[in-house]
Amino acid sequence: MTFLNATLAFGLAAIAIPIALHFLARREPKKVVFPSLRFLTKRYESNRSRFQIRRWWLLALRIATVATVALAFARPIVHQSLSLTWTTIAIVAFAGVALLFLAGVSFSREHARSLRYGLLAVSLATLLFAIVWGGITFFSGPKIDIASAGPVAIAIVIDNSPTSAWKTIDDDRITRLQEIAKWIVTRVPRSSDVSVIDRSSTPASFALDPASALAQIEQLKPLWVTQPIASRIEAAVRLVSSSELNSRSVIVLSDLTAETWKRAIDSAELHPIAESQPSVSLTLFDLGEFQGINRSLSAVSISDLTPPVNSPVSLSAMVSVIGGRESKTQSVTAELEIVESDPALPVIRDGKIVRPTSKSVDRTSVQIKGNSGAEVLLTIPPLELGTHMGFVRFVGEDAMPLDDIRFFSIEVRPPSPVLIVCDDDDEARVLAQTITAPLSIEDPNAEYRVDTVKQRDLQAVRFADFDMVFFIDPTTETLTSELLSDYVHAGGNVLVALGPSSEPSSDLSATVLGSLELVRRWRVPPPGTFFRLSPTTHPIVTPLSELPGGVPWSSFRIAQYWQLQPVSSDNASTQTLASFAGTEHAAIVEVKSDSVNSDVGRVVIVATPLPALSKSTRDWNELFSGNDAWPAFLLVRQMTDFLLMRSGGESNTLVGQPKMVKVDPSDESRDVQGASPSPVVRRFQWYPPGETALSIPINLESDETELRLLSVDTPGVHWIRGSDFQQGFSVNLADETTNLTRIEPAAFISAFGSERFHFVTEREAIDLKGDDANQRVSLHSPLMLLVLLVFLLEQILSNRFYRSTTAGGAV
Repeated sequence: MTFLNATLAFGLAAIAIPIALHFLARREPKKVVFPSLRFLTKRYESNRSRFQIRRWWLLALRIATVATVALAFARPIVHQSLSLTWTTIAIVAFAGVALLFLAGVSFSREHARSLRYGLLAVSLATLLFAIVWGGITFFSGPKIDIASAGPVAIAIVIDNSPTSAWKTIDDDRITRLQEIAKWIVTRVPRSSDVSVIDRSSTPASFALDPASALAQIEQLKPLWVTQPIASRIEAAVRLVSSSELNSRSVIVLSDLTAETWKRAIDSAELHPIAESQPSVSLTLFDLGEFQGINRSLSAVSISDLTPPVNSPVSLSAMVSVIGGRESKTQSVTAELEIVESDPALPVIRDGKIVRPTSKSVDRTSVQIKGNSGAEVLLTIPPLELGTHMGFVRFVGEDAMPLDDIRFFSIEVRPPSPVLIVCDDDDEARVLAQTITAPLSIEDPNAEYRVDTVKQRDLQAVRFADFDMVFFIDPTTETLTSELLSDYVHAGGNVLVALGPSSEPSSDLSATVLGSLELVRRWRVPPPGTFFRLSPTTHPIVTPLSELPGGVPWSSFRIAQYWQLQPVSSDNASTQTLASFAGTEHAAIVEVKSDSVNSDVGRVVIVATPLPALSKSTRDWNELFSGNDAWPAFLLVRQMTDFLLMRSGGESNTLVGQPKMVKVDPSDESRDVQGASPSPVVRRFQWYPPGETALSIPINLESDETELRLLSVDTPGVHWIRGSDFQQGFSVNLADETTNLTRIEPAAFISAFGSERFHFVTEREAIDLKGDDANQRVSLHSPLMLLVLLVFLLEQILSNRFYRSTTAGGAV
């Protein structure tokens, strides 16, 4: 045991005061010899005996009151490992006092001699045992260093995730994180090993000195791309464990958001970290609830990311509000801006990046009541050919500016020429209208320009004039023609819907259509089968899988289809995008060329005919003939968009993901001292967002066609510029990144599962020491409670005593 205020322990000398007052206040009775009243004298002696016992207990309580007050102000502390021992000693001492009280009662009531002296002996023995045990523990137990001069190895893990950007008048999160971290650094000895670890990928290391640690803290900013919190805590534990200092502690400062902690808790990663180094103390500091109102803008949804020229495009996004009163209605205004095209920008002038300006093209307001949401609808006006950048933002400011703006890119392209090869005019027209919807086939603003031809006229067709050829129920002769093979090798794209015109056991592996063989034609008994999409992230399948409520493929039955069997091939491989329910037979297959030539086109094969409306195909499936056949319509559009790369999204990405930017190859070469020509190095500049950001140079060999950006960690509009080249792309935070939902504190206690884990909400409660020799438990609170109890007992006993003496006369 140790005292934080040892000098106040001398207050124990004040116990002499009630003793002195007791003796001064005691009256000696006068002896009067009066034989006739001798029986009264005996009665008086009896009362006096009881009176003395009662006053001795009152004196003991007064002494105990003064002693416990002095000890409480001296603030005694015990080692954590001895807290149970001292608790047991206190219980034994209390039992001794209780037995002593019973002994006093037995003496006052003149119980049996054996009982009186037996209780007295047991009580004194119990008290003596408690005193001896306490003395031995006091002198032999581990000592507690109450001074702060001992150096410690301490790592401060700062959760500067995107939610740390929360800022209101009363709650600036990143500033609070910095202030608490600085307070910790200034409270440990200068000879301590101090490390500041944020959520970046920077390796964990000790700072050179406290000044270096404070400088690191000053430079902290919210990060858009963060490392898992469990990995940063693990790095901190390993680092402090490597220190030669005995005191080791890891302190985590966090706002406890679910986005940061849920994965670590669900995967049970924290418990092994806490148990791996038992000598390290773990403290989690909670910044508390988010106080304020925040408006949040979800990722924008654009009806067409690759619209044709002179076509407006609709845009939508969800707006939500948190922190508002349930009865209050707020007006939220969203504004749509388009970045103006300027081939001379961006450029560096006077040390700053000058970027193209933006202009507002649409604005709308919605009314939101309480903590709810609403959808905003905006319109992108018709744009010229090329890639255009834009963003949607809220008008005004709130607590979290990161989710107030969303960026997007759209590519305005000329209509893509498509050829439909079909012997039935009605089927060809249905598919053509499906591809060009919502505009008509003849509309010049349609996204696709569709021509149709019959199979017998293929020899007269110039395939190079079309970006995609759609074969409906082709013959084997058509599929194995050299014209088709040459077309795909030249970069053409092919969509094939097999039907009755093909022949059984037709081997397609010899053609560029891939390593596939038609095994047999299957007829499925009623009610037939249906499409079952494969669990993949393929651009054709993903949009269909993410539709709310799913796609009711079971309502569109398939009675006949071709069994496709992959065969080994050195030229191509296959990927199954959908299969027939109840079987392992592929329904939709993408054929991927294994050629190093990147200009080879794409091929998708469907094992049942589309649209199956002719006399020869209508009994194969109900994909287009069923009620409200929107799934088949959407499937054809998805396959067409994928083959012609008009699904968009190539210029839109999320922070932390790699980015590939396609550039045209260069034919330039150079000779070096008569050596053979080698590729010319092409130079590009990458301009990330931010006024003070610097451009990043990127070198590319002349024969390369892609710029590889391994990680894009800043949201906004990024630009790539080179000689006769300008390309932009948009980067956004994922919606869940700024989710303010918090994890309950109880989850952390069970997740860490360590006795050395501390959860605190006040900085004074942070454990700045970490080893066993400095784990202390304060006895101040229980002693103050004991003071109150002793004082109340003293008051009760003294009031009873004075009341009895007053009733019986003066003493």
